[in-house]
Amino acid sequence: MQFLIYQTVSIFLSILEVLIWARVLMSWFRPRYRTSSNSWFFTIEDYVWRATEPMLAPIRNILPDMGMIDFSPFVLMILLALVRRLVGTLIFGPLL
Repeated sequence: MQFLIYQTVSIFLSILEVLIWARVLMSWFRPRYRTSSNSWFFTIEDYVWRATEPMLAPIRNILPDMGMIDFSPFVLMILLALVRRLVGTLIFGPLL
């Protein structure tokens, strides 16, 4: 049962990490204009933005403004890794 809880939390955190990486990569390779051939990109981008913005906005409010560089995804990835480690430690002890 404990392993199932850990696996569930770990899978959820992995999905969040993939969404954060997708957001970062999509911000780097974003098309300039919306056309019928790339409208799928903007649909996916909107979903990823809606899924990650509630977690990134509070971090962005705390961090100082660095111009065009946004460190909030990096900070969130570190926090997610710490949460994964904390859950593993709480469930299995300090072995992980």
